[in-house]
Order: sequence, then structure tokens, then C-alpha cells
Amino acid sequence: MSRAKPEIPLEDVLLAFSVEPVHDRATLERYLNHYPQFAEDLVDMSHELRIGGRGVSGSVEDDATVQRALKQLIGAAAQVSGAAANPFDAFRGLAFAELADTLRVPRSILIALRDRLVIESSVPPAFAIRLARSARTTVADLMAYLQQPPVLAATANYKADQKPSTSGKVALDALLDASGVTPEQKVDIYTSAD
Repeated sequence: MSRAKPEIPLEDVLLAFSVEPVHDRATLERYLNHYPQFAEDLVDMSHELRIGGRGVSGSVEDDATVQRALKQLIGAAAQVSGAAANPFDAFRGLAFAELADTLRVPRSILIALRDRLVIESSVPPAFAIRLARSARTTVADLMAYLQQPPVLAATANYKADQKPSTSGKVALDALLDASGVTPEQKVDIYTSAD
């Protein structure tokens, strides 16, 4: 019986961000890449940490300072909106398992796709269409999402003796072979767009 990986709560992400030694743009971008679903909260917390909790009136010296801060904030928000949305965000727990059943693929394949471990060009067009329809997105948005760097599981940091890193992407065909997909299932994946 496989168990779904629990999602990390917003409070844990914000706590981890708040205890970072430096709250610069690089740190914020790292968190935004790992937790795009919490983008607004992370940007808000980053802003609060930069002004040190003194409130805007205590930290603003003139209008130029306000404009500079506003440009930084808008720049960070623009970068977040430029990232492709995760089409799997709506599928958690049982819904994720049902999506795998609907697509007629093992959950391990769906997890690899969700975590962007699959080389996007290796996804057959028929399967991309089926996946996009089932995830209520477009094929273009799905492919834009898959083109991003692989996702590092949040729990990897806590279980590793060394700093974890993401592995390289793999062709879908190799994952199907490793998952024990039958030749008939492969034909279904590569040809069926319904």
C-alpha cells in the first residue's frame, strides 16, 4: 500500500525562511522556486524581514526609498508570475491517485512528471494531450512546466546526511521500463489521446 507524501505546511516554509541567515533576493528566489504555491506569503515575509518589523514609517526616509522598495517587490512578483504554474497543484492525495488511474499510468510516473524529472521532449504528444486535459491545463502550459528544473522533495533536506541535490531528468520511455509498464500499456500511453 503506497502512502501519499504529506505536503509541507505554509507555516513550516515561512519558519524555515525566517531563520535563514540572509534574506536577500537569492534566498527569496530559492524559496519561490521550491514553493511557488506560497509566493505571496514569502514575498510578504521577505518584505517584513527587510524592514525589520519597524513598520513602513520607521524605515522610509524619502519617496525615492519607497520607489526603490516597490520596484524590488514588483520585480520579485513578476519573476513568480513568469514561472509556469504547476498543473498538479489541484491533485493531492486521493485526487492524485485518481488522476493516475484516469491516465492509466503508475503513480510513480505521475510523481516523476509532477517533480519535473521527465525530459519534456520525450513525452509523446498523445499522452501530453491526455495529461493536459485531465489536469485542466493546456499542452503548452504543461510543457512549459516540465521544462523547468526538477523539484527537490522538501523532505530530502531532513533525511539527508549531506546537502541533497536533484538528479538529472530522464526520458519517459526509460521510466516506463523501470516502472514495469507492459508493452500494451506503453502502446496506450504513446498512441491514445482520449
